[in-house]
Amino acid sequence: MTFKPLIFALLIGVAGCATQLDATQTQSGLKSSTQWVATSDEWKAEAKAVYAEAIEHISEISASRPAGSWAVIMDVDETVLNNVGYQIRIDQAGESYSGESWYAWTQEADATLVPGAKEFIEAVNAAGGHVALVTNRRDNEQLATELNLEKVGLTRSDDFQVLLTRARPEGDREKDTRFALVPDMLAAQGYPGVEIVAYIGDNVGDKPSEDGAWTFFCIDQGGMYGEPCAAVPGPGR
Repeated sequence: MTFKPLIFALLIGVAGCATQLDATQTQSGLKSSTQWVATSDEWKAEAKAVYAEAIEHISEISASRPAGSWAVIMDVDETVLNNVGYQIRIDQAGESYSGESWYAWTQEADATLVPGAKEFIEAVNAAGGHVALVTNRRDNEQLATELNLEKVGLTRSDDFQVLLTRARPEGDREKDTRFALVPDMLAAQGYPGVEIVAYIGDNVGDKPSEDGAWTFFCIDQGGMYGEPCAAVPGPGR
């Protein structure tokens, strides 16, 4: 297993100025992590840089493997879909995450694309790979999630082959069991013997708990929630 955190020397010089909140921003009620993702060119540049590195990796993979024999597994939230609109909503209301407000947000299907995500998915498919999405969105959010993905230009079969949510209300948030299902699901679709060569996510749980012959690429979501996989997540690094 290889872990590739976000270390971009060319961006360090602008990190300080990009993360300072002026008086208006402070009065907006947004947390610094929300503000960073919502408005910072640095966040966009970092996300694009991670995906560019991931494209380079799968290009190398595809050169030595038959088409259809490999796949990547991606998280959805803050990896493919950007939910900063939800964070802005709860920050400005002085609220914290709740299952009810999150469900309402997912049903709106208005999350936007994380910069670089669509280009990466297109590159995987063009290179002969498969894309599987494994998310901790609940099963009653799956249809709205597919609608949201379609609204940003990503459709089942054309762009991704698998979308795995978790069962509600007590489905395991740990993804290892669902990660292990992906090759079998692809085999059932007519692609036997597929090897997972990379994982992409924004939290430490977006990769298997055990090491393996795969590479993990980390999208920095600023520490908005969970256990961010970036070595020093978010603004002010």
